[in-house]
Amino acid sequence: MALIRGLTKITRNSRVQVEAESSYNVLIQNGKKYIQINTYGSKDRVHTDVVSQTIQLDEQSAKQLLEIIKSEFSL
Repeated sequence: MALIRGLTKITRNSRVQVEAESSYNVLIQNGKKYIQINTYGSKDRVHTDVVSQTIQLDEQSAKQLLEIIKSEFSL
């Protein structure tokens, strides 16, 4: 699990990953809102319905991600 506070663009060799199911939920703690994204085991894993990764975004990192998406996809 990771709470993302900021994103930094890097250049490195990467590849498209195997498709997996995902979900999100909204958390509120101490008056602050967070978006949590969960991914589940890929179809090749034994337990496909178990959360395998969790990423949380606070308001600042969510705004930053939105700006990255707008820029990278020319929206």
